[in-house]
Amino acid sequence: MQQLNLFTELTPVLPITYYPDFLTLEQANELYQHCLKLEWQQNQIRMLGKTLPVPRLECIYGNAGCDYLYSNSVFLKPLWWTEALSSLRDRITALTGYKFRIVIGNQYRSGQDSIGWHTDIEPLMGFNPAIASVSLGSCRKFQIKAIGGKPTDFWLEHGSLLVMHPGCQSTHLHQVPKTNKVVSTRINLTFRPHTGGNK
Repeated sequence: MQQLNLFTELTPVLPITYYPDFLTLEQANELYQHCLKLEWQQNQIRMLGKTLPVPRLECIYGNAGCDYLYSNSVFLKPLWWTEALSSLRDRITALTGYKFRIVIGNQYRSGQDSIGWHTDIEPLMGFNPAIASVSLGSCRKFQIKAIGGKPTDFWLEHGSLLVMHPGCQSTHLHQVPKTNKVVSTRINLTFRPHTGGNK
């Protein structure tokens, strides 16, 4: 399996590892079709004193009791793992050694669906969490930068795996920006640890 450590000429190696061919095309297509049938929802987020729709669809699956709150306003209660999602989780754990108790799905329906610069340092994930991100469907630009630094841009391929290693959330920001290009649906599955719930 090909493994790429991503870096630029002027910065140290980024705290991530990219596996562009983590899934075969057949596996990625099958998983994409499965994910389209997950229980997606349009959530509301509180920002700058206003309540706005989150600019993408979301879902969450995982262990019982592993509720997730982000931005102090969006509350996600996990449904139990589907067989496909639990099998994918176990495969990622076997490759990376990292264990995960929830997976948060993001569905980007068009180029106007996005997620801005942020870092995933919610206390429920514990100290210095590892996050594994599987991309399905259309390619979208993904950007990552050291806090106070310049971004590195790249594209996450259908069936790829991006692992953000422990410490990444403390030192780097990442985003999926809007685009005016005509793009089809992209689904992103982010596997995360959790400090609560049933073991």
